[in-house]
Amino acid sequence: MSKAIANHRYRHYKKESMVYTVITADALDCETVKPLVVYRSEYSTPDHPEGTLWVRDRDDFESKVTLPDGSVVDRFTEIFLPL
Repeated sequence: MSKAIANHRYRHYKKESMVYTVITADALDCETVKPLVVYRSEYSTPDHPEGTLWVRDRDDFESKVTLPDGSVVDRFTEIFLPL
């Protein structure tokens, strides 16, 4: 079962303000048929307005990353904020 859940919010490990809402975790790549996560930014940057849609391989979305200090964290962590 996928850890990415539609309509749930997630924080990216790089920055506290990088919050996203998953649109669907059931999209498929048209060539590889790999599962994809489609998610929307809940913040803006000079290059990308709030509401920008992003797509990432589901395995990558649900993966862990190793930080420079050697600690291992989830790439995206579910958070509970009012919608």
